[in-house]
Amino acid sequence: MNMGKKRRSWPTRVLVKYLLIQFPSWVLWTLVLILVQHRIHFPGWVIPGFIAVWVAKDIIMFPFVWRAYDSERGERGHPRAGAQAVVVKKISPAGYVRIDGELWRAETAEQETSIPPGETVTVEGIKGLTLLVRPSSGDTDSGADSVDTSNNS
Repeated sequence: MNMGKKRRSWPTRVLVKYLLIQFPSWVLWTLVLILVQHRIHFPGWVIPGFIAVWVAKDIIMFPFVWRAYDSERGERGHPRAGAQAVVVKKISPAGYVRIDGELWRAETAEQETSIPPGETVTVEGIKGLTLLVRPSSGDTDSGADSVDTSNNS
């Protein structure tokens, strides 16, 4: 059983967009290698081998860069007030939280408050790229339950 943790995955449209953007570089490298082979005469396996390594590199990089290709994600913007996050690094008065699968710098709204890792916090606001948070009460009813605070990125 998964015990309440949702596994985040990338949308199919993002994968297709990524592959379509990578495709011209695969074609370009193939053409360059064919032209170079006519001059240098290296073994025939070099072109498919190089292209296979290049495609493998793109496939390996996708899980790390897919968010940059998700245009709808940009429309959602920064976390909104009332959203819930999980503390990753102790907030005293600054630390890090995970919200919607992303790691954010956070500060407590009350500077003297310290919040340990694993605690749930509520976003009060945002200052630049830093979230202003407060400890969540056990009976939070802010409608933020729809926010994915899973640790999977």
